[in-house]
Amino acid sequence: MKVATAPNVARGELNITIDGQAYPIRFSLAVLHDYTRATGHSITQIGEQLNKDLLGTIGQLLASAVKRYVPAEKLRPGFDIGDALDLTQTMSAEESGELAEAVWAAIRVDENPFVTALIAKAPKPESAPNENGASTSTSLSAS
Repeated sequence: MKVATAPNVARGELNITIDGQAYPIRFSLAVLHDYTRATGHSITQIGEQLNKDLLGTIGQLLASAVKRYVPAEKLRPGFDIGDALDLTQTMSAEESGELAEAVWAAIRVDENPFVTALIAKAPKPESAPNENGASTSTSLSAS
């Protein structure tokens, strides 16, 4: 038996309607990973990218979530950022607010204990002077 539950936008969840059918989507770590693969930006740069390119960032996040959670046969072939942004045009004010809240909840990686722990453990770049005496950043790597 499957129990229907309402999405929890505070956890990055919401329903999105495509062709009259509601689908639950979630801005999960997997979706954030899909976003980073598509854009080359790290998850810690999403907030900065929202400031630089709001529509492109929202479109890519939404496209990543839709492609991950909505069955492929329900999407047009090649579903992309433009299609995702078109979906936002059909949303009510309430749905738009839920989308904004869900995205905000997902990108607050500082509130995700797992991601916070990973970031804390990640090697930090070292600063080293170049031939002109200015500091440059280098990162540690295994060889």
